[in-house]
Amino acid sequence: MTENINLYIHFPFCLKKCLYCDFYSERYNPENAGAFLDVLHKEIDHYSLLFSNNKIRTLYIGGGSPNLIDINQFQALHDKLKSAFDLDSLEEFTIEINPARHDSDLFQKLRDYGVNRINVGIQSFHDVELQTLGRIHSVDDSIKTLSLLQKIGFDHIGLDLIYGIPDQTMHSWMDSLNSAIRFPIDHISLYNLSYEENTPLKRMLEDGEIAAIDTELELAMYLEACSLLDKNGFIHYEVSNWAKPGGESRHNRGYWEGKKYLGLGPSAHSFDGRSRWWNVRSTDTFIHMLNAGQLPVMDEEELNDQDLEIEHLFLRLRTSDGLSRGQFENIFHLDFRRIIHKLEKLIIDEEYWIFDGNTFKLTPAGWFVSDSIIYTIL
Repeated sequence: MTENINLYIHFPFCLKKCLYCDFYSERYNPENAGAFLDVLHKEIDHYSLLFSNNKIRTLYIGGGSPNLIDINQFQALHDKLKSAFDLDSLEEFTIEINPARHDSDLFQKLRDYGVNRINVGIQSFHDVELQTLGRIHSVDDSIKTLSLLQKIGFDHIGLDLIYGIPDQTMHSWMDSLNSAIRFPIDHISLYNLSYEENTPLKRMLEDGEIAAIDTELELAMYLEACSLLDKNGFIHYEVSNWAKPGGESRHNRGYWEGKKYLGLGPSAHSFDGRSRWWNVRSTDTFIHMLNAGQLPVMDEEELNDQDLEIEHLFLRLRTSDGLSRGQFENIFHLDFRRIIHKLEKLIIDEEYWIFDGNTFKLTPAGWFVSDSIIYTIL
């Protein structure tokens, strides 16, 4: 039976790794990037056989900074994907962009080859905050990039912003938000700065070189953003994501809805509905294994019924659709009332959640502390 899946490709190269970033990437050089793309074709060939009965519903190239791919490399990758997979039903083709490189010829080629969604890592419209994060682009780069994308005419343009940056104020945060929505974007993702282990920013925090801002201010930033975006026509459809009608990321919705997906490239994850596997976090090892005729899989796990229940609950509570009582009980054959009883017993304040008898949802304030609420439920 033919089934739609989502395809993710991880391009693991950046011009410079940001101070806060915990995603797998390494410094770009043309030789390594070329060697990676060559062996990526081998990984594509392998999975094209396993997924020959599947149609690709969404295609997402992330990183890293995928716009470091040159035009000829992108053409070759596109041709390989088109020959290996069934892209006739492709609904969404997304590429992440670092505004440090705003190449109009590449952007036009992406548009010509069917890319209909661009996600730009803006993070802030204040240069001092970009410097704190270790970003290599400037506000001027961001403006030039967004203006170019608008001129070329992409169907969907989204951007990322970060709040909770050391020394960030409510005024500078709201200024970044207002700067963002002046552009013709239809999607915006807002992320609370986190201090991940083994990142330079975490070490700077521990050494007293920077100070985390107050949690109450972070919450206020989040709630003010919710209000501003709502007034400007953006729908809050996931804990960190807002979109104008029709602008939701179909690829990311697939993750939150528990859809099957295939991930290619170093550190990429895959899920077939029951099993999950993930690739090695090393480009050199990735290249070596594929050249030796081996799949670059680092590990895998088989999810049992309880694992699937937990994931269903965790992912659905991230979305505005919330957790459907009927769907939950039909899938897992468990009494939904136990979730509500647990919240009532533990006196989780009702300002954080809503239950109408059929659907359980978190409020914006609940989303801000969603990890602790979900942990309590589990």
